[in-house]
Amino acid sequence: MPPALAAFVVAGLAGPAQAEITYTVGAAAGAGPRYIGSNQYRALGAPLFRADFGNGAFIDLLQGAGYTYKFANGMFVTGAFGYATGRSDRNRTDLAGSDHLKGMGKVQGSLMSSFQVGVPVYGGAVASLTLDVPLTHRERGLSGHLDLAVPLYQRGMHTLTLTPGIHFGSRRYTQTFFGVTDVQSAASGFRPYSTKAGIDSASLSLAWNVELSRAWSVRTLVTVSRLLGDAGDSPIVQSRQQVFGMTSLNYTF
Repeated sequence: MPPALAAFVVAGLAGPAQAEITYTVGAAAGAGPRYIGSNQYRALGAPLFRADFGNGAFIDLLQGAGYTYKFANGMFVTGAFGYATGRSDRNRTDLAGSDHLKGMGKVQGSLMSSFQVGVPVYGGAVASLTLDVPLTHRERGLSGHLDLAVPLYQRGMHTLTLTPGIHFGSRRYTQTFFGVTDVQSAASGFRPYSTKAGIDSASLSLAWNVELSRAWSVRTLVTVSRLLGDAGDSPIVQSRQQVFGMTSLNYTF
């Protein structure tokens, strides 16, 4: 599952802080590009599990283990430790990658630390900044995203949220996912390509959450993103525009 999509699906499962322990289980299915920049798509799916312990601590299959502190004014700070998958240079059902990248080698998965700060701004909208720092295979580089979640509609069991965002990365990050070294060039046939740190993509997400009952909910997400700058000009990029879609069925108890 693409990292941005995984983070959004998991965020949709997190409810307001409660004094009691709650568990959420479910399953998600959808489709997305084979890798960031691919024009080919693959099916995506994942089991979902989240435990909220009522004191800010949580454990989540996709997000990892962490803690959220909420201030009286609605601001929140979250720290978490998890795992980010890598990228293969062949078609796989369980990992991002494509035969188009043959010779580029594998990007290793990494243990990650994630830090997020969120602030309510106006009319229920929430601005947040997230930083993702690799703890292993540090050649992956630091990355992050800035998002603004805007509630569009809330009535009865239905909630619609629109979230524009930008994603950025260090030079090490952009070189890992969009650059081509001399060694990779010789093995793959792509021309050598170097990148700089900066914004690599902009996105717009629409989430539709349906509360079927106090326990059951369905969440659907569609995200359209566009690669920018050095990322968009990379020789491994087949399409600047990317589309993700996913639906999850969740049960909370």
